[in-house]
Amino acid sequence: MTTPQSPWQPQPGTSGGWPAPPQPQYPTQAGAQVPPPAAPQVPAGGAPQAPQPGWTQLPQAPPTQGGHPGWAPVPQAGQPAYPVAGHPAYPAAGQPAYPPQGWPGAAPPPPAAPGRRGRLALLIAGGLVAVLAVGAGTAWGVSRLVGGGAGDDDELKTAWVLDFPERQDTGLTTYDQQDMFGAWLAGDTVVRAQGDGLLAYRLSDGGQAWGAPAPEGTSLCVAAQAVTEGRGAVAAGSEQSCNTVAGFDLSSGKLTWQAKFPAPVREGRDALAAPDLSVAGQQVIVRSGDTMIGFSLADGKQLWRTTGEKLLPGRDCGFKDMRAAGDLVVVTYGCSTGGEVDALDPATGKVRWRQRLPEAKVTDGVLSVRPLISLPGLGHESYTVRDPKTGRETASFTDPIDGTELWDVPPNRSNAIDGPAVYQCLGDDETLYYPTFPKNVPNSGRSANQIIAIDLATGKRRWISSGHSASKVELIRRDEQGLLAWETGDRRKLPPRLVRIDPATGKVSPVAKGPLSAGFEGEEAKVLERDGVVVIVPWKHVVADRAITVLR
Repeated sequence: MTTPQSPWQPQPGTSGGWPAPPQPQYPTQAGAQVPPPAAPQVPAGGAPQAPQPGWTQLPQAPPTQGGHPGWAPVPQAGQPAYPVAGHPAYPAAGQPAYPPQGWPGAAPPPPAAPGRRGRLALLIAGGLVAVLAVGAGTAWGVSRLVGGGAGDDDELKTAWVLDFPERQDTGLTTYDQQDMFGAWLAGDTVVRAQGDGLLAYRLSDGGQAWGAPAPEGTSLCVAAQAVTEGRGAVAAGSEQSCNTVAGFDLSSGKLTWQAKFPAPVREGRDALAAPDLSVAGQQVIVRSGDTMIGFSLADGKQLWRTTGEKLLPGRDCGFKDMRAAGDLVVVTYGCSTGGEVDALDPATGKVRWRQRLPEAKVTDGVLSVRPLISLPGLGHESYTVRDPKTGRETASFTDPIDGTELWDVPPNRSNAIDGPAVYQCLGDDETLYYPTFPKNVPNSGRSANQIIAIDLATGKRRWISSGHSASKVELIRRDEQGLLAWETGDRRKLPPRLVRIDPATGKVSPVAKGPLSAGFEGEEAKVLERDGVVVIVPWKHVVADRAITVLR
């Protein structure tokens, strides 16, 4: 496999791919899905070799001597040597290490207490994933081919994998060092978002196609899961504060704009606070502390800005959670007495509807915007289904539902960041599809669960999926053929499987069997599929051995 030219080169006419932010404008408050694969979608970025315009130059911890264990900085033939001592290069078996340029130095993440403050379904345009944003400085290079070729119609083979770098013991944050916080299929590439930037690998051969690093001295700290017409948003900051949002374009391969927003500063051993960040139509919505701002997705222009006090004056209320999708921004408040859920127009910030909540109905946030479902709150365990046009309650359900426990542990949980969580559920206007709590499979070393379908009109259970292999199930998508899912299997006896789940009955039908080597890799992972190619990108380096696995 030919190693591609280093992607860490500045774009012509730029200083490294991160544009200067516009001057903030503060107007007075007035009142998905990944695009089709036909159009190639690859962002490209350059490594900042000099201070970036518009970015505050933050103190940078000195690189760890010699870099991470096993990450020797070996330059590729024909490429310049790695410019900073201690920056690790990502080694590939039997291949020269790939030397990205200009990445932040390796700095140990600060210890922080565990905690999550929000939940979100992956189906929502505006889904968020917080990541380790403490200057981890990981560098990633070339993948390694494994066998190659295609399997039979009902058998998948490993095409290539990208191994995780060696884990370091950093106490509470040991398993947070190499977090993935977003993955997309874009053209002929799979894009992995991580603390030190965005990286794309070719689906065809695993070659690294491009890379857009975080500005020097910073790390990405949160990303909107959805993109609109190939455009998305990420945020970056220092070890102390995540305070800059940037837009990226998967079609042109560029980071297109950046803008500052007010953000809390981390104190002592506290976790880093990551903002709520959503892409809603042609807008990017940021909620940081008690400030919420709407930006243009196209150019980063500030469209509106508000606070909890402006929206609910005199009620002693503050923002708890924000999620946005399509034409709706849904905000949850905590107040001195009771709470409230409001919907805003993402283009103007104007209030569309309000629902004041008594103490017994307060909610911690939003599970999903479409369908609109509020989370349980302090003192009650009810999920509330709401009419998206009025916010009124139409149904509710509890956990457990009809005796079946839900699996509500976010796969992106972190000890390093206090940010929004991801929940791997899917839904449509009529039904929510949710994984059940995994149960131990005796004498196997693995656990198994199913998918439960919840009727959103009644809050009752419709069915529990049947016919699975005895392993965990990861939902991939809901389409015209029903539900597509991945059974994770194990590495000893039970191969993973790609399956279909009948949306009417929950009956499972096998589609293809994967190799034993891919067992467990799909647990707590984002699993993608296109034209029979399965791409597995784990959220964390815990059970999984590989940062990316491609099967075909």
